[in-house]
This record gives sequence, C-alpha cells and structure tokens, in this order.
Amino acid sequence: MQTCKGSIHDFKLYKDTCPDWLPENTNYLADSGYQGLAKRHNQTFTPFKKPRGGQLLEICKQANQYLAKFRIVVEHKIGLIKLFKIVAHKYRNRRQRYDLRMKLFAGIINSELKL
Repeated sequence: MQTCKGSIHDFKLYKDTCPDWLPENTNYLADSGYQGLAKRHNQTFTPFKKPRGGQLLEICKQANQYLAKFRIVVEHKIGLIKLFKIVAHKYRNRRQRYDLRMKLFAGIINSELKL
C-alpha cells in the first residue's frame, strides 16, 4: 500500500511506485481505471469496454460479471477502511505517520473479517 500527498490517480501512483517484487505468475484483478496495466504485466484482468457505437459481446459481459464478483470483496474492504474517517476526510495530523496508520487500519479490517 502506497500513499502520496494530494490528489493523484491510482494508476499514476502505481506506475511511479511499481512493485518489482511481485512474482511473474501473479494475476492482477483491476478495475477500468487501470486500462494500461496489461502493457506492464501480461496477466492482468480488467473489464471489457463497450466499443464506440457498438455492443459488447455476451462472453465479454460474462467475463466482466465474473471479474466483478472478485472485485466486490476489495471494494467492501475499502468501504470498511473509510469507517475510520482517515480516508474519507482531510487528514490533519502529522504526515509522517499517515502510512503507518493506514497499514494499521487495513490490518485491523483484514484480521477482523478474515479476507
């Protein structure tokens, strides 16, 4: 988990702090904000987009639904972290401890609900 000061897109933050320690056989399940991730990692799964002026194939719709079933667990965890208000509101404490607090909150959520 990486944080930064100010507003920045998730994919830009990923590109700037790309974790090189991940093994090659790791699968990435990403949302549509990470459309260019497949160029960096060959086992990336992002939702299919509907072509301009066309329709999405039925197999692509099924793949999107399958991916959404896995991603919903992550989205629920993010929502639970927002209960601590550190993400939902402006952080007004010392910046040095923000990363530590975020990791602690993530650990609490993961240990309580057993991801």
